[in-house]
Amino acid sequence: MVSKESLADTRQRYRSAVVLGDPAVARSVIEMAIEYGATPAEIYLDVLAPTQAKLGEMWHEGIINVAQEHFATAITMQMMDLQRLSAKPRSPLGVRAIVVPVEGDQHFIGARMLADLLLMDGWDVDFFWHSTPARDLAEYVQQRRVQILALSSTMTEFLPYAKSVAVELKKLKPPRPKVLLGGAALKATDVSPDDLGADAIVTDLLDAVGQARRIVGINDAKPTLEQHLASMGQKIRAARNAHKLTQQQLADASGLDRTYVSLVEHGKQNLTIAAVLKIADALDVSISDLLGPTANS
Repeated sequence: MVSKESLADTRQRYRSAVVLGDPAVARSVIEMAIEYGATPAEIYLDVLAPTQAKLGEMWHEGIINVAQEHFATAITMQMMDLQRLSAKPRSPLGVRAIVVPVEGDQHFIGARMLADLLLMDGWDVDFFWHSTPARDLAEYVQQRRVQILALSSTMTEFLPYAKSVAVELKKLKPPRPKVLLGGAALKATDVSPDDLGADAIVTDLLDAVGQARRIVGINDAKPTLEQHLASMGQKIRAARNAHKLTQQQLADASGLDRTYVSLVEHGKQNLTIAAVLKIADALDVSISDLLGPTANS
């Protein structure tokens, strides 16, 4: 994990890059944040999502035009593809979610972000780029044996379509999926879940993953060995960068091989306590700083 100040700086530099329409700079900003220890979830929640919200505001205020907003969004989609492919998901939870914009809503990036975060959390996810008529969606849900249907609505005028989906779902034979409703539209209204036939309403991505687990009855799982190693690798890399050390310098200071250090930082190498102690001493941190809770725990 990285500091809030570093994430704020990353967010500002990334926003400037996408507004200027420079995907190469945008990618370098994201890659640098990852090098300094930012997790995929932090990239999504602290950089990409707020940037998209700001782009919407800039378009409404006439600071950028539609073409600029569309290309900036395309760049963000590329960054999301990279994060999705490189992320280390939790162990499979054995549950399936469908994530889709409500009928009539053409904005899909928030839904795509939720789908990605659920994938990283261990869900099986079917993501629909385009909104789908309520009856067709209900039929598909039954065919796929889905545990949760996540609907995204960016504008309040589309919220009634969420109710239409709930009506169609009630016609299905049990067990029926739970309905999670989220999106920017929910921030502009005080409707209750019952008003729209939902089991839960969320207004931010971080809460959405937790609520999805809650309404289907999933207790928080313990991190896997792979996730522990990935988390420790991120902490070691962040501490090394904070001390302005190269991997070779850390290897020399800890009496380890540089290739070994590289594997550790990428979560590909299991470590003995002795190796962790050598690295901790070289970085002037405690073992507990490196063995603490993972980013997913």
